[in-house]
Amino acid sequence: MTPKAPEEMSRKRRHARSQALAQAVVAAFTERLQEETARHDGYLTHQHIRELNTEFLAKTEQLTIVFEQAFVDAEREQEELKWFSIKRPAFDRLMVKRFEQLFMQRQADGVVHGTVSRRMLPGFFLALNMMLGPDKLEFFHKRSDAAVDRVMKGQLPVNWVLVDQDSEIHDIILDAQLAIAEHFEDTIHRIEWFIHIINTHLAPAQQGASDESWTLGKRAMHVLMNSLLQDLKKAVGDDLAWRHMSERHHNPDRTKITDILARFD
Repeated sequence: MTPKAPEEMSRKRRHARSQALAQAVVAAFTERLQEETARHDGYLTHQHIRELNTEFLAKTEQLTIVFEQAFVDAEREQEELKWFSIKRPAFDRLMVKRFEQLFMQRQADGVVHGTVSRRMLPGFFLALNMMLGPDKLEFFHKRSDAAVDRVMKGQLPVNWVLVDQDSEIHDIILDAQLAIAEHFEDTIHRIEWFIHIINTHLAPAQQGASDESWTLGKRAMHVLMNSLLQDLKKAVGDDLAWRHMSERHHNPDRTKITDILARFD
């Protein structure tokens, strides 16, 4: 099955949210009508209907808040899609894909789910540059772009889920994650450094958005790093995967990497 593109997933989320709002409104009206009908032996006069209309109008402010939040969420989703449409390096997108499920967003149930805000991305890319260094980062960018061209064969939009399944991309991501993990050998100091970089380079907040006052804390940092380094964590626990990785990196210290990863659990 071909993985869904971000635009299709966004349309499905909008439809689910709109459906949930419509169902909530209709259910509230229906319930009140049924209650009043039962109270008056199955018959409603014009006076009863006028009284119900007054009651419904009294709930206008409450419904306005709900619908206004829906519009805010829709606007935020458009910003997310804009990020997908920007010509960002493939490597950047693939790294973010490791933890994009953690991004805060309001689901169809009306509740905001997620641990981190998209406002962290400018700081994340800066930290990534500093951890990997410009030469290694450029190398990862070139290899990733070439792999995308090979996988997609000129087809647009790029299917990032499909690209992520490519074996060369898998090696590129593992190599980057190994470099990041080694950067966190002095874990306490590096966590403080990373949090500082993120929180001092947050993208501007959207007024009224659920992440308006968000900052990265230590707990969210641990969750973020667990997701960011998920491929490396699997490789460390797999003898065959680690052997392939050791061939590319001249026998990295498996025990040390395992210990560093465990500090984020």
